[in-house]
Amino acid sequence: MSHHHHEGHNHHHHGYNAEISKRFIIAIAINLIYVIAEFYLGYRYDSVGLLADAGHNLSDIFGMGISLVAFLMLKKSSSETFTYGFRKATVLASFLNSIFLIAAIGLIIYECIEKFAVGSVASGGAIMATAGIGIVINGMTVVLLSAGKERDINIKSAYLHMLADTLVSVGVVASGGLIMLTNMTWIDPVAGLIIAGIIIYSSWELFRDSFVLVLDGVPNGIDVKHLHNELLDIPNVDGVHHIHIWPLSTTENALTGHVVLRDVALIDDTKDKIKDFLKQHNIQHSTLEFESIHYCCAESC
Repeated sequence: MSHHHHEGHNHHHHGYNAEISKRFIIAIAINLIYVIAEFYLGYRYDSVGLLADAGHNLSDIFGMGISLVAFLMLKKSSSETFTYGFRKATVLASFLNSIFLIAAIGLIIYECIEKFAVGSVASGGAIMATAGIGIVINGMTVVLLSAGKERDINIKSAYLHMLADTLVSVGVVASGGLIMLTNMTWIDPVAGLIIAGIIIYSSWELFRDSFVLVLDGVPNGIDVKHLHNELLDIPNVDGVHHIHIWPLSTTENALTGHVVLRDVALIDDTKDKIKDFLKQHNIQHSTLEFESIHYCCAESC
């Protein structure tokens, strides 16, 4: 005898955080004003450097926009086609932002190599002035996006992207100052390569984790073997098999599994204990198939 049990869920607006969305909107607005100013000054003073930086910052806005759209999609209700709603959009957003971050690193490395080959004609004063404003803008954005970054990989992806830009700006100011003091322009590409290395080190975990989530892998922080062993310690549980765990969003996870019971009469009490246990392990949605010790599951016999 086999019993299917799952919880009834209201998926409407589940996981949506108005405060986080507000922070993203403010961050996008601040950076958009900065980009418009950079484009204007770049055209007015015929500065290729300013125009290039404006284009890079525009990609940052695009990345934050992707994260914001994903958060706003959490407000949409589930449908017959999207029975879990649109929560997976946050996973896709985090992965896309990790790709953009890798692309930005590649661009930094390419520009540094080009400067080594051709030679840098960087003006220390101009570099410091431009990057100094960038530190303020990017720094404000980093502060805005710092809330919730440890709990949501979508926020973390946007946060790391802006933190990387802030580090780049700090490095540029430092290299600009050294260029003014020493007139050694090779300092500029060396600083760029060092910063690129720091960004690669700090963002690799983001790319790895978001890639796993996109492929419906087990979310970071959940140990399937440990979870299986702890489930066996719950009273009335004789066995557990066919466990599948995957992310519904960057903050919510789901599980399906078969549970063998010693006494089927205690099914409701056992089910409640299992679901409470799973929620403690950050698995909010579970569908369980219960079996008696005399039942032979076709998939396991």
